[in-house]
Amino acid sequence: MKIISFSMNARFCTLNKIAACLTGRGRASSKTFLALPDAKHLCSMKKRALLIIIPLTLAAGVLQAQNRQQVNNLATFARVWGFLKFYHPAVANDTANWDKQWLNSLLTIKKIENNEEFKSFITRWYSQLPKQKVDYSLSQPSGDSVFHVFDEGDIKTFAIPAQMKQEFTDLYLHHRPDSNRYVDNRYGKYTLDYVYFKEEEYTNPDYPDEAHRLLALVRYWNIINYFYPFKQGFAPNWNKVLADFIPQFINAADKDEYRSVFLKLTARIKDSHSFFKQEEFYAHRLQNAPFLLYYIDGKYIVANDQYGELMNKQGIKQGDEIISINNKNIKACEDYIKQYCTGSNNAVLHREIGRNLFRMDTANSIQLTVRRNGKLITQQLKLYSYGELYQYRLKHQPKLWEDMGNGIFYVRFCKITDGKQLKQMYDSIQNAKTVIWEMRDYPYFPTTQIYRPGIFGNQRSEEINYNTDLFYPGTYRAHTDHDAAPTDTLNLPRYKGRLIVLVNEYTQSLAESVAAALKSRPNTIVIGRQTAGATGNMFFTDYPGGIGAAYTAVKVVGSDGSFKQGQGVKLDKEIKLSVKKMQSVADYELEQAYQQALKDLK
Repeated sequence: MKIISFSMNARFCTLNKIAACLTGRGRASSKTFLALPDAKHLCSMKKRALLIIIPLTLAAGVLQAQNRQQVNNLATFARVWGFLKFYHPAVANDTANWDKQWLNSLLTIKKIENNEEFKSFITRWYSQLPKQKVDYSLSQPSGDSVFHVFDEGDIKTFAIPAQMKQEFTDLYLHHRPDSNRYVDNRYGKYTLDYVYFKEEEYTNPDYPDEAHRLLALVRYWNIINYFYPFKQGFAPNWNKVLADFIPQFINAADKDEYRSVFLKLTARIKDSHSFFKQEEFYAHRLQNAPFLLYYIDGKYIVANDQYGELMNKQGIKQGDEIISINNKNIKACEDYIKQYCTGSNNAVLHREIGRNLFRMDTANSIQLTVRRNGKLITQQLKLYSYGELYQYRLKHQPKLWEDMGNGIFYVRFCKITDGKQLKQMYDSIQNAKTVIWEMRDYPYFPTTQIYRPGIFGNQRSEEINYNTDLFYPGTYRAHTDHDAAPTDTLNLPRYKGRLIVLVNEYTQSLAESVAAALKSRPNTIVIGRQTAGATGNMFFTDYPGGIGAAYTAVKVVGSDGSFKQGQGVKLDKEIKLSVKKMQSVADYELEQAYQQALKDLK
């Protein structure tokens, strides 16, 4: 039996046409009602009309109710399926193939027409698992260093019989910690600070059948439900997500629709680490403008980036306001893209919208209208692939550090890629009165592992990490992470002077970790604009159809409030932008950092 379509538009259209003919509303020709009947005849006509409308309306209502019933049944089954996957020993030990349990149960669930029938089904289905003895001497971890993203209160919201709820509550509260076939944090000889999932990937076909599309949905939903440390604050109304997305996953008509709806799903968690990965899907879409966009006062403004020659060649100037793309006004473009974008704060949400404004179709160029000094300018804008922009950057490498005058040096830390460069940089800034440390980019990971002796000496930094408890899904434990005393294998000279760390919404993840660590250094301030608000290890998981999705897997709290998820790195001074300010100088944020350095020297 194929599930009834969740789109009732055609049926409503038919009903509307009938109603139009009977009532004179809608598009029915007025000629139909030219000969007005007398009152008695009119009453008879109304009765006949009602006799026609009522059965059709009731039929539509029944279909809608059946659709709601199917969605509710599938949503409840998804929640039960996920709970047992992580908390029932027989499932955790893989004595039951849990994917098959999902796939084989769907046909039966879709035939169920009322709540009582569903409760009977799920009771029978659950009773097939071995009954577990509960050890009441065991209990869930608790204390000040522990928090839960799932607890017995969630079980109370399951739409299942009371006896099952009680058994589930006992399984949860008195859970016997043991390994789980589907979840692990060991990788060879290493113990990770996050868990990963050992699932059948079902890479092919790239457009899975309905059952496997729904499997992708319920896998993702349950992973976030139990293993996302920010679920309460950054996954709003998570219990409602299943009902919202089950119809969309069922009705995804082809490969692209399936990927689009999964992308919308990942946007339901407000996380700057919420990435969607599918190479084939993105290959022809990733065309890029040769500039960044800043979101200022509700407008998308061109910001100078590292492609100055490409901007000049096309007549684009910093401070230009984006008005329309391919004759679509920017608000319409924003509204369309917004459903597919996310971020830990509004700054990143608009960063991502701006990044994707030029990817709304596969063309290599677009018609762009901008406002410059009050005038509208329309032109064709050439777009570039990542490869083209990468080659441009290779040919136009900026200086890794430079003397800005007055004893102030500027260091592009994120561009330093080897130990030799790092040592030369520290040598060059030894006599600097102030160093502006650029962090509006993503640093090279190996460099972040060796730079500390030259800027911190023997100083160690610390942060509080909350990691999932492998044996208690939904539970997180805190531990204080002390950086090991830096090992100076490069014999780096140490810079002890004033440091100004420059950040904005492009400062994300590892960049935020570096900036937050630098903030703990004496004689250091952080200035700029709100950062991305997402650090801590992220993790990709795979889903049917060869797609992947990521989320922040570890909760990090910086020492002394230097970092907080969503808020980002704590600023000592905020830099506020305007179009006029951006037009006044090539890099207003850097100029403000320089002016701050001059002020501090007085």
